[in-house]
Formats: sequence, structure tokens, C-alpha cells
Amino acid sequence: MRTKVVDASRQHEELRNGFIAAIRQIAPEMPADEILAVVCVFVGQLIALQDQRRFSSDAIMELVSFNIEAGNKVVIDDLLKTKGGNG
Repeated sequence: MRTKVVDASRQHEELRNGFIAAIRQIAPEMPADEILAVVCVFVGQLIALQDQRRFSSDAIMELVSFNIEAGNKVVIDDLLKTKGGNG
């Protein structure tokens, strides 16, 4: 399966923003590496819930990897655009 690129919808952004708001509310002092570990467990659980008749393990891992890279790119691009960035 080739990863299908879909632009984020308003609902996608609202879900992501809801996750961020929950983290800020529930764990404002938790170190970023611990938050990452918790989110990774959650992602693992979501992977386990995927319909294996529709998606192979490789396809799901490709989806996860692609979106991690996309998220990293957004943050890096934003950092480079800000005043004082190394761009």
C-alpha cells in the first residue's frame, strides 16, 4: 500500500488540538519525553485496533512513520521561520 496523502480537515485539527489541550490541562509539568512515551503507548493501542482485513502491518507502520515525519517537518519549518531561527 502506498501512503495516501490527505490534507488535514477541520475535524482532524480539532482532534489534535484537543489532545494538546488535554496534555496541558492534565500534565502541564510532565517532561516531554514522558508525554511522548504515553502517546506512543496510545498509538500502539490504536494500531492494534486497526482492521487487519483492510490494512497490513506494514501499511499501518508506513502510515505512522509518514505522519511522524510530517509532524516533525511542520515544527521544524515553523522554527526556521521564527525570528532568531537558523534558516
